[in-house]
Amino acid sequence: MFTRIISFISSSRRDILILFTALFNRNTPKMIKTMTIIAFLYLISPIDFLPDMIPGLGLLDDAVVVPGILYAMLQMLPASVRAKSEAQADYLGPKMPWLLAICGIFLIAWTIFVFVAIYNFIFN
Repeated sequence: MFTRIISFISSSRRDILILFTALFNRNTPKMIKTMTIIAFLYLISPIDFLPDMIPGLGLLDDAVVVPGILYAMLQMLPASVRAKSEAQADYLGPKMPWLLAICGIFLIAWTIFVFVAIYNFIFN
């Protein structure tokens, strides 16, 4: 599951950054914000139109459905929102490896905190 997310992010990083920055813009229509969140949840969800157990076809729906939704959302963005989001994406693009590293460290620290809290709750 994580390999398909990483390969998808690396292939369309700028488009994802544009939609991510558009999520925080007040002028972005709510439908586009909702579809962006649904596309991300579909990508990480174990429930697909075609199960991943089917060789070839299981990953094909992720490779077609999610980029298709993202492309449609990019086309539906208002011009002013898209221009502003593209400028922000160009600014964030070079900083992305550092941002991902910081997010990864935060996720690891949070996971350790949760496991320690559960361990202390159960055994103490």
